[in-house]
Amino acid sequence: MTRVAALLVTHNSSHVIAPTLASVLQQSHAPDLLIAIDDNSTDGTLNDLRESGFITMQSTSTSLVPETRIAQNFVQGVRVAVAHGADIVVLGDHDDVWHLNRVEHQAKVLDSQKSIAMVASDGFLIDEFGAAVPGTLRQTFPVPSDLMTLPPRKQWPFALRHSLATGGASAIRPSTLTDWSVPPGWLHDRWWSLEALRHGALTIDTTPVIDYNL
Repeated sequence: MTRVAALLVTHNSSHVIAPTLASVLQQSHAPDLLIAIDDNSTDGTLNDLRESGFITMQSTSTSLVPETRIAQNFVQGVRVAVAHGADIVVLGDHDDVWHLNRVEHQAKVLDSQKSIAMVASDGFLIDEFGAAVPGTLRQTFPVPSDLMTLPPRKQWPFALRHSLATGGASAIRPSTLTDWSVPPGWLHDRWWSLEALRHGALTIDTTPVIDYNL
């Protein structure tokens, strides 16, 4: 039986996190695990998470570089998820709204082929008030529809210059992602998408699964 973890990384998120938590808890396929790595919040974030049933842990990152720190927080969260028996980890930002069938859809994509390590889905755009903004993540960061069928000599020049995945709209299977540690200076979604692409284990999914808060 596939076990799915929902993973959030938070920092003083209490003013924006309520819609996110509600959307995670209302999934058509409920996550088996709710995990949050909190980066030294001084507001009510930890209480919000715990009241929603999340396992919470404090960030162990010592990096002062924002990109590195964020990546290390997500890596820490994946380690916690794996230690608790998760097969799939659905990644989330603290201010996005998950669509009702997000977990169900992404788990189905990853379970359809065990060789898939990461599914990078799409998302609608919203502003800070939750109002729709024209466009989608995929339109903002377009990826050729035939990327996965191109030879590596054509894939890599594009992949190294463009974003393939937005972490808040992605999910991973850690056991298939051969190396989910992230080098300093890299964001987790960027590194994991390149690692998955290198092994032919990335799926570019056109289904919107979140409302992405700009």
